[in-house]
Amino acid sequence: MTIRVWKGMFAVVIFLPVCGSTGQAAQDQQQVQQQQVVQQQQVVQQQGGIEGVWDVTVTARSCATGAALFTGRSILMFIDGGTLTEIADRANRSTGLGTWRYVSGSSYTALEKFIDYTATGGFSGTEVITREIELNKNADGYTATATTQVYDAADQLINTVCATATATRFE
Repeated sequence: MTIRVWKGMFAVVIFLPVCGSTGQAAQDQQQVQQQQVVQQQQVVQQQGGIEGVWDVTVTARSCATGAALFTGRSILMFIDGGTLTEIADRANRSTGLGTWRYVSGSSYTALEKFIDYTATGGFSGTEVITREIELNKNADGYTATATTQVYDAADQLINTVCATATATRFE
């Protein structure tokens, strides 16, 4: 009986440090990953990040064929804290309001909504734009792909339009 107790205690003495070191290794790896994310975010912020005002050229495209439908301009303002405001060169729509978030490296996503008006100024529906944005290495320009969902006045989805965009920082 005494030998079994000693063998059991010996196994515990050997096993516990192994468990502890495995847990410590996982904890160390998680800490390194968190530090890398913080460093990436600091680099992006030092380069300017996405915050600020951008002069944007957009080409709307058929999602099915990729054929260009029209080209337009807008000004986007990405605000500290994750909100955005957009004005565009179309008289029949409101200012766009939305949110943005940092993804990783130099990548961001943004979601925006605005109101469409009829030629006489009445409400005709809304549009929701989802953007995937990639800053250039100097953080003074970006390229983006977007999908716009167009809703009628009854809030029914009536069309989806794809787009590509290029932008330069307005300073």
